[in-house]
Amino acid sequence: MLRKRIATAAVLIPLLVASILFSVGRPGGWPFLLLCAVAAALCADEGFRMFLHGARDRAGGVALAVLVFFSAALLPGAFVAPALLVCVLLSVFHALPGAADPAEKARRATTLCFGAVYVGGLLSTYPRTLLLPRGEHWVFLGILAVAAGDTMAYFTGRAIGRRKFAPAVSPNKTVEGAVGGLLGSVGCAVLYAHGFLSGVPAGYAAAAGAAVGIFAQAGDLFESLLKRAAGVKDSGTILPGHGGILDRADGILAAGPVLYLFAALSSLAGVGA
Repeated sequence: MLRKRIATAAVLIPLLVASILFSVGRPGGWPFLLLCAVAAALCADEGFRMFLHGARDRAGGVALAVLVFFSAALLPGAFVAPALLVCVLLSVFHALPGAADPAEKARRATTLCFGAVYVGGLLSTYPRTLLLPRGEHWVFLGILAVAAGDTMAYFTGRAIGRRKFAPAVSPNKTVEGAVGGLLGSVGCAVLYAHGFLSGVPAGYAAAAGAAVGIFAQAGDLFESLLKRAAGVKDSGTILPGHGGILDRADGILAAGPVLYLFAALSSLAGVGA
């Protein structure tokens, strides 16, 4: 299992790094934008497969998630909210046809609406972050802080974990592991900012790392809740040793908006400029 995880990471990490670096200075950061769009489609497909059984509903949900992603990632700020509302209505319209009873139609509409906005909307914050001043470094900081927090939570939990954190949702997570993960996210953010975001105060970087770490852990727990509700162990099998794309991206998804806020506030306030 460990070998499979290392092999998978050895393929995905260079692809991610190359897409980010190759996007700097290119219109819309299109290589990273397209990579995120593919990730949004795969995450949405895995999420909808857990709760929707019809191929038509799943395909429509994936299309809506991608539409939400591009709308939120590319449109000017004033147009994003109306575009998202249009996508919400489209998800409702998509669930209306068919012979299912009204309760089932309402469940499908809610699942489609939430899934499309959750995956597409949250992932859209990363291409937007990339376009900010020194955005590539903020994206790297966020992704590395999530990864460091996940790694530290795992090893801290295994070494000294005693008290269960959320046993009804994820029985293996512990309070000690959560604290270790948070410290890992903060430490990673501070170190990365010191090396690549000159002028950003350590306190600001620590606050960004803490926020990213907290939201990432919340996203991980939320996806565990979804899997438990669906009665599945993993969201998919596309990544050997890791499960599904959504299993790996749950924390990154949830951390996206708060990372964007810290990067944008840094730019507006001239922090580290």
